[in-house]
Formats: sequence, C-alpha cells, structure tokens
Amino acid sequence: MNKKNRFYLFIIFVFISLVVYFFSGYFGITETSFWSFVSYNHNLFALVYTLIFIILSTFSFSVTVLIGVGVLFFSKFELFWYAITGVMISSIIHFYLARKLGRDYVLAYLEKREGDIEKFKEMIDKSSFKTILILSAIFFVPPSIPNYLGGIIKINFKKYFIATFLGNSPIVICAIYLINGLMFSNASYILFSTIGLGFITIISLFFYKGEIKHIMQISFPKFFKK
Repeated sequence: MNKKNRFYLFIIFVFISLVVYFFSGYFGITETSFWSFVSYNHNLFALVYTLIFIILSTFSFSVTVLIGVGVLFFSKFELFWYAITGVMISSIIHFYLARKLGRDYVLAYLEKREGDIEKFKEMIDKSSFKTILILSAIFFVPPSIPNYLGGIIKINFKKYFIATFLGNSPIVICAIYLINGLMFSNASYILFSTIGLGFITIISLFFYKGEIKHIMQISFPKFFKK
C-alpha cells in the first residue's frame, strides 16, 4: 500500500470514528455503556484490537497510531504484548509474501516506494541477522523494509523471527511510554521514552555508521535523493 492509499485509509478511519462518536446516542450507545462493555468483555475486546492491529499494520498503517488507541484501553504490560503480537504477525505475513513474490520483485517494489536500497543488497547477504535487527530497531526506518528484505535474503525463519522481535520490542516499549506520557502529562515517561528511542537509534546507527547516508535515503527518499 502506497503512502497515498495509507493516507486515505487513515482519513476513513477518522471519519468512521467521528460518525460513531456523534451518532452513538441514537443507537443507545453511551460512554458509560461503552466502557462497561469493554470492562466486562475485556478479553474479547483485546482479541478484536489485536486482530485490527494485525490487519492495519500488514497494510503499513502507522503502528504508533494503533498503539495510541491501545493506550486508552489497556495497561502498559498488556498493550506491549498485544502490540508486539500485531507487529510480529504482520512481519511474518510480509516475510512469506516476499518469499512468494521473489527477490527481483521485492527489490523493485522497495526501490520504487522506499528509495535507494542498492547498497543494502551486499550488506543483507553478508550479515542478514544483524541487518534485520538493526533496521527493525531504528524507529524511523519503514517496517516494510526489514520485513520484506527478510523474505528474500539468506536467513531462516527462526533467525528472522528473533531479529525482528529483538529489534521491535524496545521500540514498542518506548512508543507506549511516550504516548502515555503525552496523553497523561507524565514528564518522566516522556523523558524515559525519548532517551530510550535516541539511545537505541544511536547504538543501531553506530554498527552501520558507514551506511548512515543510505539508511536515511531509504527512510526519507524524498529528502535524500541519489
């Protein structure tokens, strides 16, 4: 899904949310009844949230927005597991989809939508586990890049799964604390998460310090031309 379609999907999501909010009273749905439903059907609501997370993140919808919604309903511990489950399952879908489509198609797809990945062809074949781990851990790198690359490089599913989990877990934790901090005006959460994201990114870039330019190119192709 390209950026234009993702934007339209986001607009539709917001529109439906507003319609439900403003017209819920006509259907006997009040804020009290809604929270009561969530409270008494917590596990069902968690399952629905996780399924929605998987579907939308598979189509490259913003994980940060999805986590932001989850902050309203779940504890930090619960939300981590629901979010990381969504991230991992969508990553697995991308992994097997890439294997099905083939190397040439995926590379052409990524280069068309994410910019210049020519430099990464050599890197991913030499150190596949490290490449997936590092790219997954840098919060501004589009998730589609390590996910699809994982399906076309010489890495088995177990190593790909571990690298993706280790790379995404700290990012999800920091995102949960950052959004909690912003929503509930908790300065310590904001500070903790901001430092965490900065530290993880700096450490990740350190291992690929010679390729920072190329990482920036694939992350922000409009601003960093070839």
